[in-house]
Amino acid sequence: LAVDAYAVSGHKGLLGPQGIGALYLAPSAEVSELLQGGTGGGSSELPTQPETRPDRYEAGTPNTPGIAGLGAAARFLAEDGRAERQRAEEAALARKLAEGLVELPGIRLLGPAPDAPRVPVVSVVHDRIPPDRIAFALDKRWGIAVRAGLHCAPWAHRALGTIETGAVRFGVGFGNTAGDIEAAIAAMSEIVREGA
Repeated sequence: LAVDAYAVSGHKGLLGPQGIGALYLAPSAEVSELLQGGTGGGSSELPTQPETRPDRYEAGTPNTPGIAGLGAAARFLAEDGRAERQRAEEAALARKLAEGLVELPGIRLLGPAPDAPRVPVVSVVHDRIPPDRIAFALDKRWGIAVRAGLHCAPWAHRALGTIETGAVRFGVGFGNTAGDIEAAIAAMSEIVREGA
């Protein structure tokens, strides 16, 4: 990838458990610790982190269950080209969802156009119905789980002009089907028609 640093959350597209991820630092990348305290590995007698990598960035007890879970998920995705097939399927479903939602009155799609490459996430706002009301209705009436709010990305929402309201975020992932996407579009159509 020709990058100095690369961080990955294990529970997003990798299907691992929450609380685990990976951080790659190029050999030339030097990162200063924000906080120090506690050591790890074979240098517990030292009051500071060791200088060697990766020990200097791994204080305390490793998240062994998370590591094992992420490893199992990675092996599962690596089987028989499953990851590439899954990625293509998620992209097609996200495109179908974006295309269906953008046709609804009052809906504004955030991010790339439906036919542009995207991660399998579709975020929208409605010009009258607050995102939290939409999310509540989707959950209570149709059993569809979405996330409403700022999604831990206030700067992105400032740039999009949605800092005051947030957005509704649909995540397309492993196990979702075309029927799920059609159900989400139909539910959103009814919410828009009724005003939530």
